[in-house]
Amino acid sequence: MSDVGGTSVAFERKGYGRGLILGLTMAETMLLLVFCLLLAAGAIIAKKEKEAAKALEVAQSIRENVRKLDEENKRLLAQLNALVKSSTGRDVPDQEWRELVLAKEAVETFRKAGLTVEEVVKRAPVTKVLAENEVDVDQARVMIEHMKVLKESGYIGAGKTPKDLSDALRKANEAAVAAKPHDWPPIISLSELDGYNFDTGSAELSDRFKTRLRDLSKTIAGIATSYGVDVIEVIGHTDEQAMSGMSSNMDKGLQSVLARKVEVGTLHPADNAGLGLARAISVTSILRDMPELKGFTILPMSGGQLILPGDRLTDGAQAGDVKARRRIEIRVRQRSRETDIAPAGGSKT
Repeated sequence: MSDVGGTSVAFERKGYGRGLILGLTMAETMLLLVFCLLLAAGAIIAKKEKEAAKALEVAQSIRENVRKLDEENKRLLAQLNALVKSSTGRDVPDQEWRELVLAKEAVETFRKAGLTVEEVVKRAPVTKVLAENEVDVDQARVMIEHMKVLKESGYIGAGKTPKDLSDALRKANEAAVAAKPHDWPPIISLSELDGYNFDTGSAELSDRFKTRLRDLSKTIAGIATSYGVDVIEVIGHTDEQAMSGMSSNMDKGLQSVLARKVEVGTLHPADNAGLGLARAISVTSILRDMPELKGFTILPMSGGQLILPGDRLTDGAQAGDVKARRRIEIRVRQRSRETDIAPAGGSKT
């Protein structure tokens, strides 16, 4: 009987233990969890209250500073009014006070630049003409030397009008531009050494090549725009490895490829000059689709195997597999002012 009773008690204790977590019932555990969350929330609320109180203190400090500045402004205005009224019999309006403050700041700016108010007033007509002609400080310094020459020649002197000065500036600017070295736009070279690869004898572009060209289009557009040009030249260069003796279809196939009726892969150049042109056409077809290059004329050209890197003609002694020579060069220039027009009935080449 005792065995049965002992077994029953042990079983009940085991069942009771199944609802405990670390010695606590589920209800007690939940209460403890809620209590912890309330503590955390209380800490967060206390932190936010401190931040809000600090922000309020800063706002109050700013309002106090504004109030003091306003009082100081009123005090100074009252003093100025008292001085002016004693001599003129009237007060200084707020607008005049603001203009006086701005004038004081302007005079301080002139002083820091090493000028007096009298010098600024004296040079005002010249400054106006410079601004109208969009001449900056650096240009003005270069042009001063040329202005001396114009003055000695009698073009600038007493009795001259602002228009005379504008004409003198134009002439001086032309002389300054002619005197300084010309700033030529850079040449962009896409060499096999830098990963711009074509398959041997092929003009087709890989997906990676196309992606890099699209990324490069903004750079090309930036250079062309900054130099004020409207023509982009794409020049294909090869090394001196001889092409295999296949027949060429370039003469018949070029127009169809340029008109995008057929793919560039249908072209079969028979020599390096043709291969360079086919590769230039392939690059041109990608650049023409770039929105950044809309409005520019893009011309494909070929240098074949004749031009070494650095713009030197080959002497024919550099035969072989030379990656540095297999490249696409991109140059920008201004359109020629003369347009060649074939005579009526004549042929165009």
